[in-house]
Amino acid sequence: MTETGLIVLAVLGLAGAGALYGLACWIWPFSACRRCDGSGKRRSPSGRAWRDCGRCKGTGKRLRLGWRIANQAGKNRKHL
Repeated sequence: MTETGLIVLAVLGLAGAGALYGLACWIWPFSACRRCDGSGKRRSPSGRAWRDCGRCKGTGKRLRLGWRIANQAGKNRKHL
């Protein structure tokens, strides 16, 4: 395969992976919070009591990066 063919194949592969990630973000916009592992609870500093996670506000969910980028792109569009 020629060098140009490999470049085209790599670009098509990256575009396909991006399209699949965009589809996954559209179907599942939320994932588990990384700080509390999706439970919504964290131990207090003393370690004796449970509190709501400060990052996800106790929901256990966070928006995926692709969904946040899509939200920002929608806010930045100029309306004619």
